[in-house]
Amino acid sequence: MECTVLTASKSSGISNGLTYEAPEGSVGIGSPVLVPLRKKMTEGIVLALNEKRENTFDVKAIKQALSANPLLPSFHIQTLRWMAEKYMCTLRQAIAIFLPSLSWKDLLPKEQKTYRLSGKKIEGIKGKKQRTVCDYLLGKDAVEASALREETGCSLATLRSLLEKGVLTEETSTKSSLPSSPANITWPTLTDVQQSVASSIAKEDRPSLLFGITSSGKTEVYAQMIAEAVTSGKSAILLVPEILLTEHCIHRFQALLSPERIQVVHSRLTPSARKAAWRACRAGEVDLVIGSRSALFSPLENLGLVVIDEEHEWTYKNEQTPRYHARETAEALCRFAGAKLLLGTATPSLESWQRAKGGVYHLVRLPDRYKGHALPAVRVVDLADVTFGKSYPFSPPLFEAIEQRLKMGEQSILFLNRRGLASALLCLECRRRVVSPDSQLPFTVHRGIDGRSRLIDHTTNLTVEAPKYCPHCGSASLREVGAGTVRIEDILLERFPQARILRADKDTLTHPEHMRLLLQKMRQGQADILLGTQSVVKGLDLPHVTLAAVLIADIGLSLPHFRAGERIFQLLTQLTGRSGRAQPGEVIIQTFRPQAPEVRLAAEHKTEEYLDTELKLRVHAGYPPATEMVRLLTRGTGAAHRAQAVATDARERARTHTGELHISCAPTLFGGGKVWHVLLRGNDSRSLLAHLSLEDMIVDIDPVECV
Repeated sequence: MECTVLTASKSSGISNGLTYEAPEGSVGIGSPVLVPLRKKMTEGIVLALNEKRENTFDVKAIKQALSANPLLPSFHIQTLRWMAEKYMCTLRQAIAIFLPSLSWKDLLPKEQKTYRLSGKKIEGIKGKKQRTVCDYLLGKDAVEASALREETGCSLATLRSLLEKGVLTEETSTKSSLPSSPANITWPTLTDVQQSVASSIAKEDRPSLLFGITSSGKTEVYAQMIAEAVTSGKSAILLVPEILLTEHCIHRFQALLSPERIQVVHSRLTPSARKAAWRACRAGEVDLVIGSRSALFSPLENLGLVVIDEEHEWTYKNEQTPRYHARETAEALCRFAGAKLLLGTATPSLESWQRAKGGVYHLVRLPDRYKGHALPAVRVVDLADVTFGKSYPFSPPLFEAIEQRLKMGEQSILFLNRRGLASALLCLECRRRVVSPDSQLPFTVHRGIDGRSRLIDHTTNLTVEAPKYCPHCGSASLREVGAGTVRIEDILLERFPQARILRADKDTLTHPEHMRLLLQKMRQGQADILLGTQSVVKGLDLPHVTLAAVLIADIGLSLPHFRAGERIFQLLTQLTGRSGRAQPGEVIIQTFRPQAPEVRLAAEHKTEEYLDTELKLRVHAGYPPATEMVRLLTRGTGAAHRAQAVATDARERARTHTGELHISCAPTLFGGGKVWHVLLRGNDSRSLLAHLSLEDMIVDIDPVECV
């Protein structure tokens, strides 16, 4: 029998596996093995079993199977192969996210040595330490070595001496100390609507999209589906968009299942903790895995359910090779495993919305807030009419609303969208941004050495002088709309010195534990104002918050990105969900563009209308999900030359392509001119890749970023 074995060697020439010979039945798919490679022994994993062929070359034999059990379940091997083909990477690059260790042998179950008395008379034993060990083991079953040494203070030499005398017997096992079956489940209490939704999802074989407005009780539906999976002998995975949110949701599920049967998995775990978590999942000691996108690859043998919360979030896209998207990969994983996939959100991604409208996904709705709570009132403040002085970007209505909450002892959330690092040029008369004629995306404002403003399209590299008058209406009232200010907290402290302010950003939230402590202070009423970036608008349930505000909505709207409007709509809609969850609430949106559809429809809680409108615009403009997009990235010396050569070659070959293709080449927005990309956009754009020279190019299929 011949096998395809992927070795641990980093050699690029063998990164998709080698052929080895093995005795019939000695190994299976997923088996960890030791194989000869260049006169050395190296680790490997069996990816396929092949019929023996008449070879014209020698095939080396597998030296040893390292375990009787597969290192990975068979459906993980299928997903691995699918991922390598879908995202155009090697099998070795893909397997790195499945096996969190440089040495795959480290992931095998740890052997435990136990000792017991053999039954031989011990009266003749001399020596205090040996006697202590024997006395301790009297009347006991097998005792683990570490526990025996801790209780008696004996050394390994003492144990070896007793073994040689035949007084002790030694046994080796990989048996887990955790319970082998799940404990009792505390079932969630569902409303009639939630129960109907859960029943509908349970009956479906298709992936399900749970479209529920903020605070509608989607988490309770997740809990019901997880409980059903576990009681049927299956395990489940719950993905959250950010590591910080694991601390927010884990307590809910610890009340559902035994805490020792829940495993948290994310990239900030130490290497030893990640390996321990991996082994626990592989040994069947875990019923539920909670974590960020990397948790999807936890090796649960009996996987029955994958839940992706806030499925619209861009953080589900991996920005290193393999550049997978968790939603697409979870769909493939569940298909191979025979598991159910549930996507939940209040603001579906356009990709999922298109599939739900087309019947690919099963669409279910939670249209009302839990316990009938009303949605908050939304007030839009036109910043073009505000005289700021030193208080920019705070408007008088926002200051008044914050002061009112402080007097009533209620809490406020202030959101600063600092994702926008670039500026756009905005007309204060017609409220339009100056856009590129090539990509129909907003220009980015750059300041030259001479102090003059230039507009650059980072999609196509078109560069023009900044106009003095609006190209749409001719007004001279043009303003650069830039990123947020770093003085927000100082302004608040100056205006409200008595306020207790918490800040949530990348500087203050360096560990998931910090998020847990911050939320604990908010729930216990130890803070008045929570100021933060995107982490404060995602899925937080804070009952004392009655005011939520976005300081400058235009930062997101001004990004030169075809997804910019979708993202800001999602953020604004999510923000409305933070206010008024237990009592009447208010939302304030500050913007220079109050009539922008993203702002207007979010304020009116018209999510479906926005999604349908935006999807039509994408179809008209030829952007995903209406078309395919591929991004080719290159950096370092000669990046501009390489990118331009690939783009030129692609344009030549595209002349024979069926269907319209858009090909552009430009430096990336955040690469300092040292990183260039080529964008291929159109029907079946990836078919060109087989004909292009992609040396020193990174291939990103279905990119989230394109600037």
